[in-house]
Amino acid sequence: MAEYGEADARSSMDQIVRELAADFHDMPVDTIEQLVRGSFGELSEGARIATFLPVLTKRVARERLRRPTSAA
Repeated sequence: MAEYGEADARSSMDQIVRELAADFHDMPVDTIEQLVRGSFGELSEGARIATFLPVLTKRVARERLRRPTSAA
């Protein structure tokens, strides 16, 4: 992966969590944080260009938050 500093990644993920928490106010922040960190981790594996990781992470996490959950 292209270099994306740990501080940059943490700052970006924190910002994404705040933005998504404002949009999904009924969702626990811990759940949003897990989705954001998981999405970032998946996308950053093998990424050659890190510039778009925050945008893609937010998009993927938002899509996952919008998915209907199945009631078991």
